[in-house]
Formats: sequence, structure tokens, C-alpha cells
Amino acid sequence: MPKYFFSVLDRDGASPAERAYEFDNDSQAVEEGRKALAEMALDGLPGEPLNMITVEVFDENRRPIVEIRLTLEFIPKNGGRPTII
Repeated sequence: MPKYFFSVLDRDGASPAERAYEFDNDSQAVEEGRKALAEMALDGLPGEPLNMITVEVFDENRRPIVEIRLTLEFIPKNGGRPTII
């Protein structure tokens, strides 16, 4: 069964892809990455300085397969600066 690695980048920094997980194929590994990102978002939306949470999935040779990203953007509509409450 193929092995996959996951790396996470959030406001606390990056975690290296050290531990291998086994899945039947790339699609299953990517779906697990999506679930991991959703679980991280439950702990809180992305914050400064990145305003982003990223999960990157690598194959067993540590080649990147996909990067799954949740980005929080503030887009002012009145010409002013964004306000964070």
C-alpha cells in the first residue's frame, strides 16, 4: 500500500512531513488532507500573520501531490481599510 506524508502550515509555523500514512491511492490521501484542513478550521479560522492554513500532501518519494489551502481575506467595499473585530 502506498505511503503518503502531510505537511501543515498555519499561524504557528510549518510542521514537517515526517510520519508516513498508508492509503490505497492518491485520491484517498488527498481526501484525508481535506479532512485534516477542515478539522484544523474547527479550532479557529486562519489568523495573522498568514491568514491561511495549508495542508500539503506528498507521495512516498516526498514529491508534492497537492496543496490544500484555506485563506481568510478581508475585502473592504467602502474604500476604507479592513477592520478586524
